[in-house]
Amino acid sequence: MTRKIKVPGIKAYVSKGTAYAYDRITGTRLTPPHAMYSEEWFAALNAARAKVKPIKEKPGTWGGLVVLYRESARFSDLAPRTKADYLKVLDWTKPLHDMPLEKWTRGFVAGLRDKAKLKKGRRFANYVLSVVSVVFEVGMEREFEGIDINPAAKMKKIRKPKTEPRANRPWAPEEWDAVLEAAPDHLKAPILLGGILGYRQGEILSAPRTSYNPKTGMLTRISAKSGKEVKVKAPKAIAAALGALPSHEEKTLFVNSRGKPWTEDGFRSVFFKVIRKLEAAGKVDAGLTFHGLRHTAATKMRQLGFDTRTIADMLGQETEGMASHYSRQADLVPKLQGVVEKLDQETQEKEAKSLEKIENS
Repeated sequence: MTRKIKVPGIKAYVSKGTAYAYDRITGTRLTPPHAMYSEEWFAALNAARAKVKPIKEKPGTWGGLVVLYRESARFSDLAPRTKADYLKVLDWTKPLHDMPLEKWTRGFVAGLRDKAKLKKGRRFANYVLSVVSVVFEVGMEREFEGIDINPAAKMKKIRKPKTEPRANRPWAPEEWDAVLEAAPDHLKAPILLGGILGYRQGEILSAPRTSYNPKTGMLTRISAKSGKEVKVKAPKAIAAALGALPSHEEKTLFVNSRGKPWTEDGFRSVFFKVIRKLEAAGKVDAGLTFHGLRHTAATKMRQLGFDTRTIADMLGQETEGMASHYSRQADLVPKLQGVVEKLDQETQEKEAKSLEKIENS
């Protein structure tokens, strides 16, 4: 049976009972005798693509600037996840490759932002602004032909409507307890890593077995976005969950119920199966996401009184800004109550001193 594999640029189809594939990049139809997606099939695909000469972008155009940016250290040094996100934006702008840079005015970029919002949503539109700005920064540093200004610099991003519910909200304590009680062991450990230490889903699924040392209890991860190393001793709850994981021989730390490395789709399917069941039972509210656990972790750290620099370091963030973003819904009543008590104490001391002066006069 032919395996269903997604290969960029390939359109697969069946004709008279035979599986074929059309390579949009080279215009080649890959035909038998090679079985679809076999080693021989991939060899034929690579041979066809090797004959295609890369398209040379015109000087002074957006396409030429993109080539310059992709060859720069600013791009190559990005963390894999960030690089993938940037490429999505750059691929979306391919129809603009022949456009002269002199036409990239602030008005044009604003229109591009608004078009992206209509087509792909608010978050993607704001990401377009960020990527365009970075690409122009590199061009200005290299004195690339056709660039006088950075048209995306300091351009306002699209604000989230106040009526729109917050995405990836922190989990409530009762939701946290309900999910952990219902989750199987192979899902419980990832949830604890996300909700206590702020691991991203991708960081969990790709974590190698060597990232946890059961003898020392040390956990090590590389932030998917910043590339920073975060090394910390596993909290007791996480250490216990890791110890309860079934043994396996895979290279990844976490595996599914069949003892195989998680796929992204497989993990999401199992996770949301648990969440939907709890929603139906009224044990959790709508809107729980795995990324919400990162907000949960930051919120808890903020409530415990940790500063944003410490929270940023634990989350693997370069700046404190994102730490503030993740923890902005923290319940600061206990922390601020301490401030009020100190203010009251100062007032009482002043009043006592004033009364003492009056009595002594």
